[in-house]
Amino acid sequence: MIAQLQVEINKVDAEKIKPLRHSELRKGQDFSTTSYLKDYEEGTFHMACILDGKIVTCATFYAQTSMKIKSNNAYRLRGMATDSNFQRKGYARNLMVESFKELKKSDCDILWCNARLGAVNFYKSVGFKIIGELFDIEAIGPHYYMYKEI
Repeated sequence: MIAQLQVEINKVDAEKIKPLRHSELRKGQDFSTTSYLKDYEEGTFHMACILDGKIVTCATFYAQTSMKIKSNNAYRLRGMATDSNFQRKGYARNLMVESFKELKKSDCDILWCNARLGAVNFYKSVGFKIIGELFDIEAIGPHYYMYKEI
C-alpha cells in the first residue's frame, strides 16, 4: 500500500516562511534579508503549501500600487519560493490558485511582481504577463516586471 502525503495550503505567520525564503531566495546572504517591511502590516498575508508538516512553497501578498499598470486595488507578490527538492511537482501552482481566491476576497484587481528570470515561465503558466524590459536588482539579479488580472 502506498502512503498518501498530506498536503495543505494555508495562511501562515511570516516567521514560518522566512527559513524557506532564506534557503531559496537569499542563499549566502544574512538571514535579516528575509524580512520585508510590509510583512506585519494589516492586509498582508502569507501563504504556504505544507507537505506532511513541512513548508515546501511560500508567497507573500500585500497591497501596493503598481507604477506600470492602472488598477483600483493592486497587490504585490513577494518572496515566492519553493524548496528545490519539491519544484516542478505542482505545489507552487496550487498555492497560487488558492492565493488568487484570497486576493479576490480582498477585491484585488491586479497582482504584480518582480520576477526572477528562472521564474518567468512559471508565472506565465499561471496567467502573468511581462511589461517592460529586463532590469537588475542589486545582489539578486535580473528580473522582469509581471502582472496578472485577478
